[in-house]
Amino acid sequence: MTAPPAQDETSEHELRVVVDAQIVLSMFLARRDRPELASPKRQLLRLLPLPSFHWLWTPDIISDYERGAEAIESDRRIMQRAMFDRTGFQLFLAALQLSPPVAVSATTMRQARRRISQATREAERDLDDAVYLACAVDGQAHLLTTEDSDLRSLGDVYEGVPIVSWHELRQELSARKLVNK
Repeated sequence: MTAPPAQDETSEHELRVVVDAQIVLSMFLARRDRPELASPKRQLLRLLPLPSFHWLWTPDIISDYERGAEAIESDRRIMQRAMFDRTGFQLFLAALQLSPPVAVSATTMRQARRRISQATREAERDLDDAVYLACAVDGQAHLLTTEDSDLRSLGDVYEGVPIVSWHELRQELSARKLVNK
């Protein structure tokens, strides 16, 4: 996995990442029968204060995270099997917002929405996902990590930004010695 060439504002030692809601929300879910088993994705929280790691976000991404949390908490079937760490989630959002948001241009957002609307299968045309693509482009992300099949269906790269799975992000973080294997 190679990052795009370094630009004015980014250094080769930085990692600029956009993280989709599915990955974020899974960080705060725990099985009721095994609450001690934290999601391995939760290790992303330890990266927030590192100067070399930049979790890119926009107000629309924060809103998507919040809508996802509300959907989980209102889903009786999920809540019978799992617990959602609302306090941890709120602390995460507060910590994330200590760094400035990415300013997404209307042009970049239109292009992202257009690309999603061209998906071959109608089920893959979730226009709400455009904010992740636009944030990745305008935030000069090195990676967009997602488990969302709609975003993954767009291919491996969008406008020069690799679209990777959680597993691929974890490999990159290990290679950079930011997490243990």
